[in-house]
Parts: sequence; C-alpha cells; structure tokens
Amino acid sequence: MTKARKGDLAPELDPALRVGDTVGVLASDALLAAARFLDTVESDDASAAETLAGNARMCRTLAEAVARAPLGSCRRIVGPDDLGGRFFTLTEQTWSNAEVAVFLLADTARIMEMLPAIDGALKNRLLRDAQGLRRVEALIRLAPNATLGPRLDALTPLLRTLERPREGERPFPPMLIDGTTSDPEFWETAQDVYRIIVGRELDDLPAQAQAVWSGKLAVAWHRLRDRARPLSQAQVQQIDDAARHPSGPWSRPPLIPGDWTELEPEAAASVLRLIATRFYLGPSSTPLPLAAFCDRVRTCPARCYGDAVLVEVQGRLVGGTSGIATFLITEDDIHCADGASAWIHDLNETRGVRLTDEEARLEYVRLFMNLVRNDDERFQLAESFQVMADRAEDAETLRALCIDHTAPPAPAGFDEEGRWRFVATIAYGGALFVAVLALRPDGLLEMTDDEMLVEDVRLRRERMDGLFVVLEPKGEVE
Repeated sequence: MTKARKGDLAPELDPALRVGDTVGVLASDALLAAARFLDTVESDDASAAETLAGNARMCRTLAEAVARAPLGSCRRIVGPDDLGGRFFTLTEQTWSNAEVAVFLLADTARIMEMLPAIDGALKNRLLRDAQGLRRVEALIRLAPNATLGPRLDALTPLLRTLERPREGERPFPPMLIDGTTSDPEFWETAQDVYRIIVGRELDDLPAQAQAVWSGKLAVAWHRLRDRARPLSQAQVQQIDDAARHPSGPWSRPPLIPGDWTELEPEAAASVLRLIATRFYLGPSSTPLPLAAFCDRVRTCPARCYGDAVLVEVQGRLVGGTSGIATFLITEDDIHCADGASAWIHDLNETRGVRLTDEEARLEYVRLFMNLVRNDDERFQLAESFQVMADRAEDAETLRALCIDHTAPPAPAGFDEEGRWRFVATIAYGGALFVAVLALRPDGLLEMTDDEMLVEDVRLRRERMDGLFVVLEPKGEVE
C-alpha cells in the first residue's frame, strides 16, 4: 500500500507572486517541493519505494541545474538507470533540463492526485500542491527561459498560440510574411519569444531556419491580432453616444451577488469598445454593443481570477426586451459567459483559479452556479429574498418561502476526495432544494447530493437570447 503522511510540502509556487524570478528558479523550487513530498510517501512495495526514492533524488539533483540552465542538456545529470532510462540515449539526441523537469513535476502531481490520505484535509492539501506543480510544469513547458513579470504576461497569448517548427519544415512564401516581419514591434517580439523558448538569439539562426521561425510567429501574431477587429470612427461615436445617454435604468439587479459598481459614461464606453472589437451579432457581424444597443455597464472584482473583472452589459433585443450579457476581463483576454461551462474550464486550465481562502472559494461558487446553465436555466443560489426578488411572480409569497428556506452557501469541511464542501439552497426547475457542492482546487465544481425543499415555486423564467439573459414577463412561470 502506498500512502502520504502529513507534512508542509510546498513553498510559494504561484507565478503571480514570484515576479522577477526566472521560470528556471521557480521550477527549481517546485522540484525541491516535489522531492520533499516524495520523501513522505510510504510504500510496502520495494520496487515502488525504490522508484519514489530515485525520483526524489533526481528532483534534488535537477533543481540546481534547471535554475542555472533550464535549456542546458541533462546528459550529465540523468544516467542510463535514472527515471527508467526515459531520458538516456546513445545517439546525439538529448533532452533539456526543462524537459526532464516537466516529466518529474507532472509525475509527482499525478502521484499527489491519486494517493489516498488519512483525512480529507490532507487530501485537499495534496490536491492544492499538485495544482501548484502542474502550474509550474505548464509554465516551464511554455516559456522555459523566461523571467516572470509583465513582459512574459504580455507574450503569453502569443506563446500559447505559436506552433513550434518541425524538423525539415520549409519556410512560408516570403510575400505572406514580409509585411509582418518588417514591422519593428513584431521583430522585437519575435526576438523575445525565441529567446524565451530556445535560449538563443533569433538573429543567430541560418537564414532558412530564421524564415521558418519568423513565418510561424507571423501566423500566431496575425491569429491574435485578427481576434480583434478595429472599429470605424462612426462606430466609436455610436458607442460613446449610447454610454452618455442610456435609454433607461437597469432592468434588474446583478445576476451574481457581489461588490458591483456602475461605470460612468466614459469608462462604460471604453469597456463597450473593447467588447465591440471581439464579439459580433448577425450575418453582417455587427459589433455586439451596437447590434444590441448596449448602453449600461457595471463591474465587479473577480478575485478568484487575480486582477480579473466581471462585467455586466445591458442591451435591448428584438421587441425592445432588455437583456444582460456577462463578460470576464482578464489581463490578456476577454471571455463571454455563453451559458456553457467550457470557457470557465479552459480559463482554469490556462490561467488557473486562485481558491486560496474561503472568500475566494465562495466567490467562485457564486460565479460558476450563476453563469453556467442547463436548458437556458441557471442553478441559482437562493441566498435571500433580495437576491431572488426580481424573479418573483408574487413578492409576498416568495418572501415567506425565503424566510424559512434560503441561506447563503456555507462551507462544510472536506469530503474524502479532498474537495471543499458547501451546502447551498438552489432554485431550479420551479423548485427550491438544498444541495451539497464539492469544489476541487483546480475549479472543478460538482453537485454531489440534493434534497427537495419546496416544489412549485412560482418564479419568472429566464432564457438566453444569444449572449443575453432575458427575464420573461410575469405570468410565464416555470
């Protein structure tokens, strides 16, 4: 049997808190944390115990090398018997210290995730440590020779989009890339990206190899640039005028409880212009804020995603119906809440979610439950009458129900899989029920149990009209 013991295993591995360090130094700390963890794992199987000890020893040996030279050869460190011979060869092929670090961090994270623990609290710690190792693994895979900070943050979307050249690949036709590669901003970016990935200067490459890399970078560059379409001066003026002269007040409170602020016209117009460059409606691809006559914007911090901001935008749809669209603006992108959960899971995988304290975890639960929909309907957290008042068919009847049956989501310890548990009252399908939610450190949220409280609760129905949530008139109850 293999199991983990208690122990304080991980240093601070959040890249956001390590600005100024190199990725190699961060990976070195992660490897040392992995070694300390492997030292705590007990196994009755002699072969497994030997493998664990060997991996711990290799983590310590590699830590110094990857901090000093992440792209240096591992040949002097990894012998034929190390790591099952995975990185040993008699040919000229060699692997970098970073590549071996990626393997060790991923393998250790896998062990953390699969091991049983003596209680849910320790299992939760193992899951959080595994998430930390995987975050560093992804970073050293993406940018092994980088320094953590604003420049890497700015280049990360390009690094994720870039397809690395394959051996023997021919360059793109010059006419396709000359206009891009002659751009000084592109060339400075290309030099930085090549230095981050390869650890050398792009100018030092032979002409054909340089052309291949330049072509790949140009494709990624245009792919990112093409996501945002420039607005005409007339479109900018329309958006600015709408923000200065909204057609009416907000039609309803925020969909997600939080610390919301309505933006002044100038700031609202700036956000609407950003949305307009990325999201479009109809066969003519009209910018969304213009197609939906958007004129009001409010924002709320989304601390579970660092410095990200939740944005709600009010628009008028066909027939003059008001609707609210929700977006999440991060440092390098803007995401739309389309009712599906895929965009949240993608964001958690690429950017990571910070569930470091109870407040952040509750914030994330509110965000997820109110933005993800099934058959157009959200699993609304029935926290109080005030939260649900705008959906009431009969306010006094709903108020009486809420007195006895609603409450904010409450932490309830850990389950045996190490997930944080919450007990919440939920409105869905014309009913109120109490549910148990289980949250993993990587943001995966699951409803594990539920119990009916009240059937036939008369609530106004919501529906999705494109990206907008529309509240149906009274009389069309669930």
